[in-house]
Amino acid sequence: MEQEKTESLTILCGAGLVSPEFLQAVNDVVQKYQLTLYLSTTQNLRLLEVKESDRQAIMDELASRVGARFKGQVKHPLPKVCVSTPHCKFGRIDTFGLEEKISSLLAGMAPVKPKLKIAISGCTVACPGSLTTDIGIVGTPKGMDVYVGGKLGAFPQIGRRVVRGADEEQVLSLIRELVLYHDSKTKTKQRMFKLLKEPDFPYPDAV
Repeated sequence: MEQEKTESLTILCGAGLVSPEFLQAVNDVVQKYQLTLYLSTTQNLRLLEVKESDRQAIMDELASRVGARFKGQVKHPLPKVCVSTPHCKFGRIDTFGLEEKISSLLAGMAPVKPKLKIAISGCTVACPGSLTTDIGIVGTPKGMDVYVGGKLGAFPQIGRRVVRGADEEQVLSLIRELVLYHDSKTKTKQRMFKLLKEPDFPYPDAV
């Protein structure tokens, strides 16, 4: 008999935050369906070896018990964050609070075209990779710096710093502007670094 095909199922975890009830529900599903649980670099949980015949039942159980959301259901990027203040002595900004505001902003702009990633760092150490992602926010003693067009992969690239010492309102306005620009230049999906050399890119110079 041919073995049933398996796949992965990604559970979204905004800012990497999960409750004990959420973890218990995931653990119950992993035990029940004999799955492997993987913590992804994007601060989400991925269930491995999910049988096609079990996929919908797993999603329904987690959604009903803890309101779980899954990759493909949310049509905008979820920012990757560090814990920052008050949980880290180097933190300069409230990364969790800013993540909520950015996610709320993007939800109102959804669908956001794929491949656009956002990271928020509480300090210049930039643990979540804010310098090497499409839009990166970095907390400093004088406000927030914003980087655009960074990337990892085979040919990594540090993003262009386009704003220094911004406040929260300025950061949200900048993100909205960049997402709208990305949308206007992208047919299906595209990384931001490919747009840096466009003649009308709104931030042509590093600061």
